[in-house]
Amino acid sequence: MRLAKIIIRNYRLLTNAELEVDPKTTLIVGRNNTAKTSCFACINKILSKDPFPFSFDDYPLQKRSSLYDNVAQFLAEKISIEDLCKQVESISIDFIVNYALDDPEDNLGALSPFIIDLDADTTTALIRIECKLKSDEKIIWNAFKQFRDESIREPNDLQKAIKNNFQKIFEMAVYAINPNDPEDVQRKKHKELVDLFPTHFIQAERRLGEDGTQDNSLSSLIATYFEVSEEELDESIVERVMELRNTVKDSSDEIQHHSDEILSTLVNDAIGFGYPNAEELQLGVTTQLSIDEQIKNRTQLTYTAGACKETLPANYNGLGYKNLIKMEFLLSAFAKKIESNGCAGIPLLFIEEPESHMHPQMQRAFAEYLESFLEKISTAGIQTFLTSHSAHIANTMDFSKIRYARKTANGIVYKNLSTFAKQNSKNIDFIKKYLTLTRCDLFFADKAIFVEGASERLLIPDMIEKCAKAGDFNSQTYKLPEQYYTLIEIGGAYAYLFIPFTEFLGIPCLILTDLDSVAARKDSQNRARNHSVPVSEGETTSNETLKWWVRKVKGIKNDGVKITLSDITSLSFEDKTLGKCHLEFQVKEHGLCGRSLEEAIRNVNRSYFNIESNATEKDIEFTGNSKTDFALNLIYEHGEYIIPSYIRDGLVWLNDQRTLE
Repeated sequence: MRLAKIIIRNYRLLTNAELEVDPKTTLIVGRNNTAKTSCFACINKILSKDPFPFSFDDYPLQKRSSLYDNVAQFLAEKISIEDLCKQVESISIDFIVNYALDDPEDNLGALSPFIIDLDADTTTALIRIECKLKSDEKIIWNAFKQFRDESIREPNDLQKAIKNNFQKIFEMAVYAINPNDPEDVQRKKHKELVDLFPTHFIQAERRLGEDGTQDNSLSSLIATYFEVSEEELDESIVERVMELRNTVKDSSDEIQHHSDEILSTLVNDAIGFGYPNAEELQLGVTTQLSIDEQIKNRTQLTYTAGACKETLPANYNGLGYKNLIKMEFLLSAFAKKIESNGCAGIPLLFIEEPESHMHPQMQRAFAEYLESFLEKISTAGIQTFLTSHSAHIANTMDFSKIRYARKTANGIVYKNLSTFAKQNSKNIDFIKKYLTLTRCDLFFADKAIFVEGASERLLIPDMIEKCAKAGDFNSQTYKLPEQYYTLIEIGGAYAYLFIPFTEFLGIPCLILTDLDSVAARKDSQNRARNHSVPVSEGETTSNETLKWWVRKVKGIKNDGVKITLSDITSLSFEDKTLGKCHLEFQVKEHGLCGRSLEEAIRNVNRSYFNIESNATEKDIEFTGNSKTDFALNLIYEHGEYIIPSYIRDGLVWLNDQRTLE
């Protein structure tokens, strides 16, 4: 059996979020403030032993106005307690468990209390946990007795009272629901829920320093070997641990005896004034020495250097290795706990931002070997949840495991990337390979810019700063340089493959590409072949993205229909926008049109390149060997260069796009 889906309603930004759970590893990615941490926090609260873990701050902002209005109407005796309970929305979370793969003869263990249907063909269990308004009218009235008189009631005072009394007027309840009949509901004990889902949370704020403070440090994890019972220890280490404990006990007893003798003599010799005499009880000293406590409290990691056996303090090693070592300890401890409990439950592991302090290669290795490591230390079938801001981890994980957290005006939506893969089978192989081979942070950006090559990659950030200084972005409070955009270098031959993907993610994207004009010419065997030509001589383009775009805009479904250069250059500004994606390419300026970025820059900066005002297309042609050198020379030698209009238009469009729908 396994957890198949989690649905969270009305918890902070998660007003109605459905998270499809992978059988092994679920990776949640997304830009900042997309409730990735809140998702973990909600589950953690639900599965904690706290009888009521929620606070008023967990109640979503967009639902509070309705809460205030309904309570006010109840206090004014305009609605009944039954209506109030129906109209006040609850914080709720659904766990949908799939036990289809289990042997019908198997004991379903901790899941059994939640299977209440009688249909033998049903293989799902629905569990709902609600933080709901109490239906006890007396409790509600007592919480707001000072507001019974509407004439003295102030809205702000009522809001404060609701906040202060939230834990008094709300309660948490656990239900088993018949998946075939939503009206068939049975209330269950919270302990039954906790028994079903043994969990462990590894938070992002992991203490890694070995500075003498032991809470949550690596040393304290090692010291716990003194605290666990022999039965709980792994067979491979139990003998050594018991040997250590016996050694410590024998040493402690011997030191205790000698210290008592010595200290008792010192005390008696030091005391005067005739006390104690021979008839009195004699003074003695018993010192409570506890070497095991000293070991637990003073154990610190050190690192040994090869053959010389010299040791260095733990803080001389990198934090990335400490993070990895600590997570290995925590995972092993969790696996051992599951095995020792022997409960037929569904163990859940939550790791927040595992990439902390890890370099890119280590991040990739962690993502690649996490599942095999868990399978090595446990046979319990742990389902793991990760959140990450690492493009390296996201690009290493298989698409089917990734859930993209997208923030909308109505709350958070979790996008299952395997859904996109099924709908776009032609694009997905290329996208997977591209993301694997490059550091693409599409999953974490507010906006995306796709560019042709190295020149654009070097120049676009500088051009964005120039546009900002010129006031081109003043229509927005937060201008493009302050927004988190990602710059992705991918040529016009492939950029169009990413357009459906950015639409799926809901990210505004700008494509800056080249006209790449070509014309058919006869070769030596009298065959027509396309050759690069100036724009004025062009018949079509070699740019597949431009061809794809024209077919899309004009509804041309036949790939065999030739797209002419005039079909492209005649596109209006509106034609250059499809949904949240906008396309820009070179346009005519000063009477000429370049076929590439370099030619467009030379055209509008003629004085820098010693080009006459009456230039021809031949004069603005780029003949250099290195586009990278061209871009760098432009920035450092001609810092006040003019930006081609097509790039400026595209950047202004992107600046004005909203990220929320």
